[in-house]
Amino acid sequence: MCMLEDPRDASTLPETLSFAEVLDAPFALEEPEGPALAGTPYAVVRRVGQGGMGEVYEAEHRALGRRAAVKVLHQRHVDRPDLAARLRGEARLLGRLRHPNLVDVFDLGVTADGRPWFAMPLLFGRDLREELARSGCLTPERAASLVGQALAGLGAAHAAGLVHRDIKLENLFLEHDGTVKVLDFGIAKATSGGGAFRTDPATSPGTPRTMAPEQCAREPVDSRTDLYAVGLCLYELLAGRGPFDDARGSADALRFAHARREPAPPSAFARRPIPAALDRVVLTALAKSPADRFQSAAEMAGALAASVAPLPAVPLAPSRRSPAASFVALSAAALALVALVLTLVTSLAAR
Repeated sequence: MCMLEDPRDASTLPETLSFAEVLDAPFALEEPEGPALAGTPYAVVRRVGQGGMGEVYEAEHRALGRRAAVKVLHQRHVDRPDLAARLRGEARLLGRLRHPNLVDVFDLGVTADGRPWFAMPLLFGRDLREELARSGCLTPERAASLVGQALAGLGAAHAAGLVHRDIKLENLFLEHDGTVKVLDFGIAKATSGGGAFRTDPATSPGTPRTMAPEQCAREPVDSRTDLYAVGLCLYELLAGRGPFDDARGSADALRFAHARREPAPPSAFARRPIPAALDRVVLTALAKSPADRFQSAAEMAGALAASVAPLPAVPLAPSRRSPAASFVALSAAALALVALVLTLVTSLAAR
């Protein structure tokens, strides 16, 4: 995704322009400077990202002058119909979802050399991996706010029968206005109906650092698999590291850790205090058995919000003394005061 501010200056545009004037005005859009993406209406401005399956370009529509993020199957996979089907499937899945925390897809096609592509709005900001690198770790309130947005987007995807299967900080994008977008449904799986992507049974789709135990064991996955990965993201944002960083560098060691080792709470590594309730949210999400985790994104989001909510002020309980008891107490205090005064007077007179 693009992470630069839009360079076009809106001050050069007229304040008002009628529809008739638009139709009659000469077509004066400048030609894009970059090479055409053959077979598409877009010209490449620059590459802004790439993964194992595809590349993402900032591109400009040659006729409209509108810029977009265009994801296209990598050239080296031009003879991989399975990956081509996966990228088309990602576009169609996102195209039928509408949610503030998911990316819209508004165009889909095939390049001149047979590679599928789709177009999305440009996003301006950075992913949460970069955000974490800037700050070292986030406050509990900020981490909960960002992860809560990701859970909202995932909840919409889960409601549509999709499991992302590759949630990680790099796939959570923070826009300049504070909105979090869940990116890259390239290995998503449909849990009901059609549209499931075929996966080689000898492989485990996902990133070893953020794979749930059932993914490591190549067992069936569902929405709770994504919640495990969300728990790992939340852990990193709070502690500045993951629970099994000592196993990084070895995919087998990471799989063993996710399957067998119990994680320490994030408060064990965090630089600032973490509420005990927030520790519990993270550890619940990281339960080895899906049955012991949160059962939905909404349930986890609710527990997360509650874990950082300030405690309500507790009003003082009203006195339950009866009027008679209050009178007796006041009378006793008054008599004690009189006795003290008399004692002082007697003491002075004796001198």
